[in-house]
Amino acid sequence: MSGEKYRDAPLQMNLELTTKCPLHCPQCYVSLNTGREMPLETALYWIRDAAACGVRSVNLSGGETMCYPHLTELIKECCRLKLASNIALSGSYINWKRLDELIESGVTGIFVSLNGSTKEINEKTRDGYDLAIQTLELLQKIKFPCTVINWVMHSCNAEDFPAMISLAEKHEAFGLTVIAFKPDSSHEMKSYPSKRQIEAVAKTIREYRGPVKLNAEPCFSQLKTLIKETFYGSANYGLFRGCGAGRYGISVTTEGTLTPCRHLEVEERFEHISDYWNHSEFLKKLRLVEENRQSPCKGCRFETNCLPCNAAGIKLHGELKYGMTECPLQAVEEGEVNPDD
Repeated sequence: MSGEKYRDAPLQMNLELTTKCPLHCPQCYVSLNTGREMPLETALYWIRDAAACGVRSVNLSGGETMCYPHLTELIKECCRLKLASNIALSGSYINWKRLDELIESGVTGIFVSLNGSTKEINEKTRDGYDLAIQTLELLQKIKFPCTVINWVMHSCNAEDFPAMISLAEKHEAFGLTVIAFKPDSSHEMKSYPSKRQIEAVAKTIREYRGPVKLNAEPCFSQLKTLIKETFYGSANYGLFRGCGAGRYGISVTTEGTLTPCRHLEVEERFEHISDYWNHSEFLKKLRLVEENRQSPCKGCRFETNCLPCNAAGIKLHGELKYGMTECPLQAVEEGEVNPDD
């Protein structure tokens, strides 16, 4: 429904299984120096609780997900409870045997993180180019049906998007998802794409007619809004038009605390997801934030169609607010005419 503010129960849950990772990506948003790991009993508890309250899919994440020693047990439990299970990989520790174990356990989707079609472009924001390519090649040979490339869009790799599509086609990936650039572990956003770059990627997605499913994650609401722009205005309406934190998704930290998403680090302890969903004071505030729009969102022609990442306000400015100061859609670039002049 277009007017729905949040679901009666979450649809998605993210489990942050580990903060361990062998890579040192320049703009990672995870604090990797803690070495924390979610106990197996804790992970199983939250998977079972999620199934009981109506969650439909579980994202198993890190750090590097493959560092977690009980990954196959969790995938099997999701499968038993008829929950979709998705994992995000850098390519570290992947070989034929490990992939076969994941697939035999019943994993639903494998998302490979890759930020560039070449090693040079990828290294501007990520490590592990060769590992990611090797993983894509293995998945292609296995003919895994739901391989998706996660491509975080930055100002330094935006023009590489057509080449990323070609790479996805070459490796017969099912999908290529454009991921919004979130604040990094230092709470900074130094390479957010420009308005012109976002418009170009949106145009490419609208016009693409190839075999790869191109998509933007919901919290990259600016891009989704432009992808769905028509002569009559944007058709980006409803619950999934933007940030889903506390609206249809939640996350669990390695410590077993609950947060609206892995980027909104406001941790609360509840015994059950349903209690958190219905009684968290922070979730109540979060669901009301768009009713108190601030500049530049207030007055933007997309304000009813766009709900940007809510983590940016807290991490960059220390407050929960609906008004992403860093949003480039209102920016006037060289050669453009400011309509307010």
